[in-house]
Amino acid sequence: AAIIVAVPAGILCHRVPRLRAGTLGTLNLIQTIPSIALFGILMVPLGALAAAAPLVTELGIRGIGAAPAVLALFLYSLLPVVANTIVGLRRVSPATVDAARGMGLTNWQILTDIELVLAFPVILTGIRIVLVQNIGLVTVAALIGAGGFGVFVFQGINQTAIDLVLLGALPTVALAFSCALLLDALVEAINRPAR
Repeated sequence: AAIIVAVPAGILCHRVPRLRAGTLGTLNLIQTIPSIALFGILMVPLGALAAAAPLVTELGIRGIGAAPAVLALFLYSLLPVVANTIVGLRRVSPATVDAARGMGLTNWQILTDIELVLAFPVILTGIRIVLVQNIGLVTVAALIGAGGFGVFVFQGINQTAIDLVLLGALPTVALAFSCALLLDALVEAINRPAR
């Protein structure tokens, strides 16, 4: 969901530079809020929404549980993807864009066939950052009833049971590490020049 929102937002900030400072500033502000505080802040409006609209509760949206966790992780995911989209698009050579325009490509074709293709490795690096970050943050989301491996970690801490802590921590680390390696390999494969 964050990629669907963040990549177009990054493209818009690249195309309309006056939007860049405000957008990145707002997303940077969200990024600086500690995760447990953001979970707590989001519990209030989601809880009020659930109380006011019973249909929302039936959809699984409540002040506690997965809804505030998913919303917080979505908000945390925006900055790296927007920023990397902007950086990736700025790295595309103006000469390449001019050559494409000279060949008769439309603005849409230049964006999709030239700029996004050349910026893709940088955008993918932002997605890698988000994925690894969210795997760690979702562990903390167990504190607000979102479930996951964090349940074992916090139960283990409360009971001083190291085996429970490891039962939650080791799969989290393995998942984050394997996702990082996979996306690093993908970025490396994309950046490797064709022979």
